[in-house]
Amino acid sequence: MRKIRIFNVLHPAIFFLVAFVFFLMLYPFLLEYYFPFFNTTLKVRAILIVYLVIFVLAAHWAPNYLLLKTFPNLKDMVAQVRMDIKHWKRAFYLFFLSGVALYLYIYFFQMGTIPIFLDDLESARVGAKAGLGKYILIGNALISVSLVYRFAVEKFVLGKIKPISVVYLLIGVFFVMGIGFRGPAAYLVVSCFLAYLIFTQKYLNEQGISFRYILTGIIFIIFLSLLGYYRHTGQISYRAIGSTAWTTAVNVSNLADIVHNTDKEGEFYYGQTVLNDLGMTVGLHERGFTGVILKEKYQLEFEGEGMTITSPGEAYMNFGWFGIILHAAFLGTLAGFVYEIIIRSGKLSWFVILVLFSLNFSRLAVGGIVAPGLFFLVPQLILCAVFIFIAKLKI
Repeated sequence: MRKIRIFNVLHPAIFFLVAFVFFLMLYPFLLEYYFPFFNTTLKVRAILIVYLVIFVLAAHWAPNYLLLKTFPNLKDMVAQVRMDIKHWKRAFYLFFLSGVALYLYIYFFQMGTIPIFLDDLESARVGAKAGLGKYILIGNALISVSLVYRFAVEKFVLGKIKPISVVYLLIGVFFVMGIGFRGPAAYLVVSCFLAYLIFTQKYLNEQGISFRYILTGIIFIIFLSLLGYYRHTGQISYRAIGSTAWTTAVNVSNLADIVHNTDKEGEFYYGQTVLNDLGMTVGLHERGFTGVILKEKYQLEFEGEGMTITSPGEAYMNFGWFGIILHAAFLGTLAGFVYEIIIRSGKLSWFVILVLFSLNFSRLAVGGIVAPGLFFLVPQLILCAVFIFIAKLKI
């Protein structure tokens, strides 16, 4: 049985746990005592604890009892990895330039502006991207996939990252962040960093990142908080910590609303939210995703299109406590299997897929399965397959 090392960020379960703890556990079990925006009920706390425990157990035990019997060390498997995408530069430039071109089309031909430079950013970024979501997501995926592959290949083959690659990353961050959202840009930077990190000898020896990288991540979060506070107020202040606390609290508040209203109505959706989101994705209706529908139903008022339903919220509104167990067990099992299968692949291209899968898998903690899965995880995995195909073509 493999031990899930808490600093092995290549494992999808670890990033999910980081997102779950930061965005859902941090407020009710710590920050609420210092920033009491609202009181978290005992039931919501219990739901969070049960979900977390089931997820960890599933990720830890499922691969062992259902399929896999041997668990080799990560460094032993990386030693067998081979360079399987010979023409990667061709694929990189095709993807990266296509992503940049798509963003230029969005900014100058569709929006007529770059939202991040506008004064009223909060309302501007929501209004400006209306109807352009699919183009933004594709552009983001093209840039992300191309840069992550470039960083991984250069570290694997050359043992270092070329300065021009850092320049490409900065260009990518500028275009991705131009919409006005810090999250996608942060995901891009972290993805490229991980693509570099997983092939460093220190990471392989320890099968995890060092504490100084954890400290750097905390500083990065504080920096993003200060940046967000400055964006709203035009000032740099310690009050930005309170802004970070609210970032974690708002997700717990949404979960509490879902639990309260589900109990009040006395009935569950029995999977209808999943079908609704799938139908919205393929254009079968225009009612909106579950988060949008619930925002209107619960009469919540805030800037943005919809509420974050969270994985525990998605589970509870559909099947109650049984849903909590089923949802957590499914995601934990999926995380464990994906990790065990990919590290045995022996292919560099698959390790890059694991980096992107792990990072995007963390989005499911706050957004539920369908919307983040279809809009972030699936597009990037499809583009990875296309990238690999192009990189292997003999033209």
